[in-house]
Amino acid sequence: MGTYKRLPRGKGRPHDEFVDWTMHVIVWLRQHWTTVVEVAAVAVVVVAIIIGADYYSTHKAQAAADKVFALERSGTDEDQKLAELNEIADDYSRTFAGKHALMEEGDLLLKKGENEEAMERFVALSDSSRNLPALRIAALHRLANAQLIDKKPAEAAKTYRKAAADPHNEIALISELLAAACLEKAKDYKGAEELYKRIIEDADENDSAVREVSEERLIWLTAKGYISG
Repeated sequence: MGTYKRLPRGKGRPHDEFVDWTMHVIVWLRQHWTTVVEVAAVAVVVVAIIIGADYYSTHKAQAAADKVFALERSGTDEDQKLAELNEIADDYSRTFAGKHALMEEGDLLLKKGENEEAMERFVALSDSSRNLPALRIAALHRLANAQLIDKKPAEAAKTYRKAAADPHNEIALISELLAAACLEKAKDYKGAEELYKRIIEDADENDSAVREVSEERLIWLTAKGYISG
């Protein structure tokens, strides 16, 4: 017949911290059941909001893209197209398609000679596209071009240089070259000279075309007597 070792009188079972902690939790749940249910319900709602927001964002981006695509194929006249682009840009401003609509709206306004309105669109686009560097640089270049058309070459030069200063600009030297050309247009030959020289210094083997244009412009400016060379 088997034997077992009786625990000495006056001594309890070995203390089990996990069991002790579990019992505390059970007691706490019984006392705070309503609160636990409320917290769980809030957590479910939060998860649903996150999932819903992601779905809503994706759905809205697709809707904006569909509208832009349909508008491009519609063949509507410029005034009607402007109105629809404006609506898409306003309703879907946070989507890529909405930003594209804003840029195209600016292009159309510039084509119609409404330069101030066009520049407003390009400024709005550059300000709202900091997380889309390529789009921001494109907007700044369009803004500078509009300023040049508006006979404001000094302002255009500043805008091109702003684009060049963006650390995400993959065509920074081209932005600098365009800025230098604007400085020439503004008759700031000294400023243009300094910028051309900087471009030549910064250009590497992949920027030979930009370097050559800068060198040619320096030769031309010297020949004309605008700079000492």
